[in-house]
Formats: sequence, structure tokens, C-alpha cells
Amino acid sequence: MVTPLKITDYKNVPYGKILDVIKELLLSGRELDQIALRVNEYVNKFNKCSNYESALKKLLELGLKDVTAVLIVNIVPSTIDELKPLMNFEGEVPSKDKLEEIIKVIKSECIQS
Repeated sequence: MVTPLKITDYKNVPYGKILDVIKELLLSGRELDQIALRVNEYVNKFNKCSNYESALKKLLELGLKDVTAVLIVNIVPSTIDELKPLMNFEGEVPSKDKLEEIIKVIKSECIQS
């Protein structure tokens, strides 16, 4: 019998972190329910940033909100035009220089598959 997990907190997390948590659960011998198995399949398919921790840290250091940084790490935009729609939570679109810096971080820290 699978013991249900309980939600104790809510936090925006990158797909790579979700993969790490699921891997820990599997290594501990925990049986995953159908939802967790589907989430695992989804994030395995769509995770594009292998170095998510470093990318997230650098984006937060640039002054982005947590939710925006996680969106960027999950989607891995490669152009400013792809990046701009992800700035909804920032209040205003950052300057072109800052957008270019964000793209540089993503290109240096994330590997697109």
C-alpha cells in the first residue's frame, strides 16, 4: 500500500529539482503513485537545464523574482523574443541589456536537448 504524501509547503521549483526529488524517493524504495509517475515522465521529457541550481542562482542574483527565474530555467529561452513573455511577473520588462544578460546565463548554464 502506498502511503499518501502530504503537501506541507508550496514553492516554485525547476524541473531538475523535481527529477532529483523523485530520484530520491525511488532510491529510498518508495513506490510512486500514478500522478508521480506521470510527473516523472513529463519532467524527464521537458527538462532542458542540467545545471539548474547554478542557473537559478545567477538569475536571482540579476534581481529576477523567484517565479520568473524558475520559468526561465524550465523553458530555456534562447532569444530575447522568447524571453520577453516570461517577464509577466516582473512588473515591467527589463532593459535589453538585462535581457541579453539573462540569455547569456541560460546559454552558459543550460543544455538544450
